[in-house]
Amino acid sequence: MLTDDKTPRVKNQARAWTDPGPVVAGLVLVVMGATVERLSAAEMGSVGQLTGRRLPAESKPPWKKVSGAARESIEDGRWVVREPKNFCRRLKIGDYQQTDGQKNEVRFEWITNCRDNRRADGFSIHTQGRRLRLHPIHRPNRPDLLLVGVRGGMGLDIAASHVDLTALPGFDARKSNRYVLRWVTQEINDFRFELSINGKPIAELTGEPRVVGRDVSIGFEFRGGTHSISSVAWDMNRGGRRVVSPGARTAVRRLAMGYRELFLDDLMVAELRGIEKVLHRPIKYSRNPVIRHHQRPWQKFRAQLYGTVLYIPEEKIFKMWYLAGARFPDEAAIRLDGKPRIPNFQMLAYAESRDGLNWTLPDLGLVSFNGSRHNNLCRFSRENAEGVGVVHDPHDPDPTRRYKAFYWEHSVRSPHKIPVAVEISAMSVSFSADGKNWTNHPGNPVIPQASDTGHQALWDPFRKVYVAYGRFGAGGRKIARSESRDFINWSPSQLVFAADATDTKSRGGHPQFYGMGTTIYEGTYIGLPWLFWENSSNRLDVQLASSRDGIHWQRAGNRQTLIPNGKRGTWDGGCIFTASQPLQVKDDTIYIYYSGLSLDHEQPRPSRRERPEYGESSIGVATLRRDGFVSMRAGEKPATLVTGLFGWPAGRRLHLNVDASEGEVRVGVLDQNGRPLRGFARSKVISGDRTDVVVEWTGSGEPKAKSVQLKFEMTNADLYSYWLK
Repeated sequence: MLTDDKTPRVKNQARAWTDPGPVVAGLVLVVMGATVERLSAAEMGSVGQLTGRRLPAESKPPWKKVSGAARESIEDGRWVVREPKNFCRRLKIGDYQQTDGQKNEVRFEWITNCRDNRRADGFSIHTQGRRLRLHPIHRPNRPDLLLVGVRGGMGLDIAASHVDLTALPGFDARKSNRYVLRWVTQEINDFRFELSINGKPIAELTGEPRVVGRDVSIGFEFRGGTHSISSVAWDMNRGGRRVVSPGARTAVRRLAMGYRELFLDDLMVAELRGIEKVLHRPIKYSRNPVIRHHQRPWQKFRAQLYGTVLYIPEEKIFKMWYLAGARFPDEAAIRLDGKPRIPNFQMLAYAESRDGLNWTLPDLGLVSFNGSRHNNLCRFSRENAEGVGVVHDPHDPDPTRRYKAFYWEHSVRSPHKIPVAVEISAMSVSFSADGKNWTNHPGNPVIPQASDTGHQALWDPFRKVYVAYGRFGAGGRKIARSESRDFINWSPSQLVFAADATDTKSRGGHPQFYGMGTTIYEGTYIGLPWLFWENSSNRLDVQLASSRDGIHWQRAGNRQTLIPNGKRGTWDGGCIFTASQPLQVKDDTIYIYYSGLSLDHEQPRPSRRERPEYGESSIGVATLRRDGFVSMRAGEKPATLVTGLFGWPAGRRLHLNVDASEGEVRVGVLDQNGRPLRGFARSKVISGDRTDVVVEWTGSGEPKAKSVQLKFEMTNADLYSYWLK
């Protein structure tokens, strides 16, 4: 057994399997055996074969070279690899949902004289969100080793990665050894890999969790020595039942309610063949910024969207709440309603637009700024208010609470020695009938924690609660969450999202989540995290994330940048912050509002005397087609996508958002066993670029089955979403 294996043993169902006999001589890749029970599309494996007459790269399907270089040859029916330099080849079996009770087996024969793996994986399996790595090592004048990947790594100097070979005395890595790995998946996903070598049981290996990816694949990675592989065979993804996660159950419920199913995550994807997942960046408006920091005297220092933009369909109008700062901190004080305030006091300003692009700053007449009420300033908080998240709540029975605001209220001392209205640094709330004239909650603050960022406040119609996101209680630049039923009494904050080691590896430095714009879009939480690349570029840009419950988050688009910085020196060339509820939909367009700064976060802020043209922040917009965040793309070769199972409510029709302007899409409906339903096996051809197209079949009505799944057959097309209506 592994020296670091202290986990209680779990009965391994693979022990009950019958041995199908020795692997055929020569280099052969086959899928062994077949089940008598018909498998659903989500459970079937892949069939392929490679003979000793071909290199892995020439097989069908080919073993893809992932990295590095080596001298490869076929010698006496063996694949021989010499002089490997970070060399890796992998064969992808497919993408599959998590299963319980699914049987798997892999066999291979391997000879090597390698004396140090140099952290190379050797042979590896990726399956069901886990991986296993094995590498034999030859040690002259000492017993040879077999290394296995563990949390601490995999190497000669990592004792925990040495497999106990007591049951196999005289193990010689230079001889042809037959390795057999068997495992049975489990719902709790902590299954073990049963290893035998040359017919002798050796160990039950725990493997390692894989944070990213759920593809099923096998591969070899070498960084030293010579390796001779005489055969590889696999029998994978056989039988079992699909495990439906809480997130997938939520997705099924939302689909039945008529919400659109996007491809931000893979919870409703059972199988992919020939499909590429593509992130689509929104298009920045050519006339950005739409509101500039120098448009009015009260926002010469800052016009920053540490605020909210909402589209109100009933009024057919966009409404914006943003922060206005009049002067640089080293300039003269300002006067609000006749009282002196620090020069950079943060005021809440209001703007309106009919098209989301051209904005007016109405004269509200509510606040006296330096002796004049001709401005668009709201009557709002007692002290500086930052990160104002606004909720429009037309169903509140109290008309004075139809607009609600959640924000960080904080007093600021300055060299001007201006007295503050109240000593505070915590989360407060305010209410308004029209979103312009606000009343502070008398019991402020509602959360006794600070949060120096933009805040998200929204109504979750499924949980029937208000939800807020910010840094309060997060312990730094991370994302915390709290919820409330009345917008006054809030739950203790919960840390839900943060940057991780993968972010650090991507660009170095100390990446952090500065904030995250959040919207409930088609029943799914969509987040736009602001990545602050501290000690790297020191800029802030925006990525994409999603959650089915608002608590468990995952990245989308492989962590690519969704909204990149502009060129150095331009208005958004240094930092980008999105609005609260940044995604606003009008017709078939998503409007994404954000602030831009020209300087990096760590650059010193000059005084106006040093750089009179310098402005702290302005506001812009980018647009995206409806549902257009991520698409499932098929190229010239036919590709397929099979969804997870769901119920089809009576009277509903299937709608798609698809761009098949240069290709076509067909849709089939399968039963829970993967069999096509009569009359719905293959739809009429869908072509063109259409944000809403109804799928038509030869059958009438809707499919008659308790649970169904969709099979998309595509060429040269992008599928963005599907829904039942």
